[in-house]
Amino acid sequence: MRKSFLALAASAAFVLAAPVVMAADYIVDGPAIVKAANWDAMETVTIELEDFSYSPQDLKLKAGQPYRLVIKNSGEKDHYYTAADFFKNVAWRKVQTPKPSGAEIKAPYFNAVEVYKDGGTAELFLVPVTKGEYEVHCTIDDHKDKGMHGTITIE
Repeated sequence: MRKSFLALAASAAFVLAAPVVMAADYIVDGPAIVKAANWDAMETVTIELEDFSYSPQDLKLKAGQPYRLVIKNSGEKDHYYTAADFFKNVAWRKVQTPKPSGAEIKAPYFNAVEVYKDGGTAELFLVPVTKGEYEVHCTIDDHKDKGMHGTITIE
């Protein structure tokens, strides 16, 4: 019985510690960066998700500049905007969907955003931090192979 309890306790400790290890890969001082950003100077960039492409396919953003990325799905299929490495290297303010039936989500990081077909929209409010080139692609079925991929560069 004691061995079972110790094994359970060790498993619980690992599970509870795992997110902390994963979170270390993300921007630690994100809230301070977001708070210090000049949101009045925010730039809006619209990204169209079509069947089977992104427009623009390649995106260039400036480190330290606040952005509102408006991701619109004009296609007839649901699509993902998956950019896990890019999303780890930005400070997040929020993700929201348009009103009146919209929502606002605040979290320290995201991995992907799914935008539903026929006009679904998601708005990402963020500040790029770490310079580099990052891959973005759709993870649904063979969408990436059909051309639904690109790059996001933080300069």
